[in-house]
Amino acid sequence: MPLFWRKQMNVGHPEIDADHRYLIHLINTVELVLRFPENPEHMKLAFDELEHYAAEHFAREEKIQISWGYSHYDEHQQEHRRLLESLSLLRRMMEKAMAETSPPADALREHSGYVTDFLRKWLVDHVMKTDLKMIDLFKGRKVF
Repeated sequence: MPLFWRKQMNVGHPEIDADHRYLIHLINTVELVLRFPENPEHMKLAFDELEHYAAEHFAREEKIQISWGYSHYDEHQQEHRRLLESLSLLRRMMEKAMAETSPPADALREHSGYVTDFLRKWLVDHVMKTDLKMIDLFKGRKVF
């Protein structure tokens, strides 16, 4: 079942909120590829886009935090680095499993539940537990 954006996930900055919506879309894409793993190359493409966009989003979010004087910037930046490292580790785990399994689609099927759960927790926990702390930063202030 795909992830859906909920208004409770809004941090109050349109650019950050739009990024989060797109990250949900990318995680849903990975989940879709896992449900239909006949072409493992699709998994590589989906992970490429997820990793690339996550890095872009984190850089953009950090730039916004600096410009708005966010007091938790340092710890937030460290969490972003950990999240990117864990995403990279997950990718390597999946690539290794696909290389060791024939056909590789069997590895995708075997690990699909773990990958899906991991990515959902990865994004939702970060947004709901860390990013929502930024609400007060934007509340009552003209964002654009």
